[in-house]
Amino acid sequence: MLYMGNVNRIIFWLFLPSLLISYIVFRVFEWQTYDDGTRQLIAEQHALNLSDRDDIDCLILGGSNAVFSLSAEQISNQSSLTCYNLSLLDEGHSDGAYSDFIRTIPIDRTQIKKIFYSSVIPLNNPGFLDRLRKNKRQIGISGEIGFQITGRSLASYLIDFLQAKRLFETRQYPMPMRNGDFNFDDYDGCQQDKIRDDWALATINEDLKQWLGDNLLTIRNFFPNADISYVLPSTLRSQVNEDEFAKFSDTLRSVVESNSVNYIAQSSFLDVNVLCDGTHHGNAVGREIRTSELLVLMKHP
Repeated sequence: MLYMGNVNRIIFWLFLPSLLISYIVFRVFEWQTYDDGTRQLIAEQHALNLSDRDDIDCLILGGSNAVFSLSAEQISNQSSLTCYNLSLLDEGHSDGAYSDFIRTIPIDRTQIKKIFYSSVIPLNNPGFLDRLRKNKRQIGISGEIGFQITGRSLASYLIDFLQAKRLFETRQYPMPMRNGDFNFDDYDGCQQDKIRDDWALATINEDLKQWLGDNLLTIRNFFPNADISYVLPSTLRSQVNEDEFAKFSDTLRSVVESNSVNYIAQSSFLDVNVLCDGTHHGNAVGREIRTSELLVLMKHP
């Protein structure tokens, strides 16, 4: 019994505190080595690109679906618009961060006559709930860079270690081109074999209606002379029932149009061959296909 008592004291007074201290040290190190994947640099490059442009009358807004899958260059070449792709990865992480970003962009906002706002958030219920959480925490464009006791699981680091991956490696994204488009020539992260089709449509409840209405109103206030279209993005959604999706889209249309905004629903991507690294991230071919469809739907939604 005396032996067991000594073991318990060692565990309680030495082992457990050492384990806790080691864990906190690890989280501090993780925090110090945080890399935002060039997100802040990309935002700064957009501002630089637009600092000497006075011809822009069309903007693409939204998240990574629009970063990867819509082309301002193609819209400009195939319509009377001169477009710039001002979408951000993760849609700026929070609505406040994205709004602040747009507010500081050196552009004559009264000159903008067409807005395409392409957001995948209504298509992803976990993503929508995470968006509300990030809005509440006012997460910035670079992501959650504050120190956190909880974070990426230690098991995921162990898996990376066993697979000989760099433990704190973050995917790096290229700087946007002059028209804001994603530069596939400088990106080697397309991994079609890792794409998983696992969408879960958001419930169109009062929270979603409020979120979408607030975002559309913000865009309206920023660009008072613009014709605004909300674009439901193309995704690979083979696991979603077509009838269920059609009902979802019809309900979403009524919400969007009640805010005096056009609604454009794009068709799904047919297979992974036109994707890059996610079900909503087209590759160069997928981008051309989706942008071509958007140009047609812009005239006949």
